[in-house]
Amino acid sequence: MARRRPRKSAAPVQDNECIEFSSEPSLHVSERGIGATFVNRQRRELRKINYDGCYCRVAREGRADFIIGFDRLIDVILELKGSDLKHALAQVTDTLGRWREDAIRYPQVVCLIVFGHTFPRMSSKLGVLEREFLDRHETLLWIRKSATGKFNFRRLAGRS
Repeated sequence: MARRRPRKSAAPVQDNECIEFSSEPSLHVSERGIGATFVNRQRRELRKINYDGCYCRVAREGRADFIIGFDRLIDVILELKGSDLKHALAQVTDTLGRWREDAIRYPQVVCLIVFGHTFPRMSSKLGVLEREFLDRHETLLWIRKSATGKFNFRRLAGRS
């Protein structure tokens, strides 16, 4: 019987207390009543990094809440927000700049802001903000409501 070789990790994982791995069919993350669920029907490896205040302890810059990795291919920088779109954009942008330099990041990075309690009134302009973010940072940004369904990694990566 042939043995399968263990998969190599992208880089050494530091701060293990901030990183969890799972191959469950879905992964739910939440903070202060706002949540996001990621589907993983094929039970591939998911990596959840508790970024704000655990993995990243930079004091003066913005930090997104989590980074969710999919099968060593895609990282989703995730900010869960009650309101204040401007602050959420700053947190995601700061995290993106640092994460691009991190040794454990996966090849593709996308950003996701999930709103819970107060969805921005300017919802008609959210598409414009997403396109401007793509033009400025060469990275996809999605802005969605907390209870609008589950997130699919292929769709988030722009591969519908």
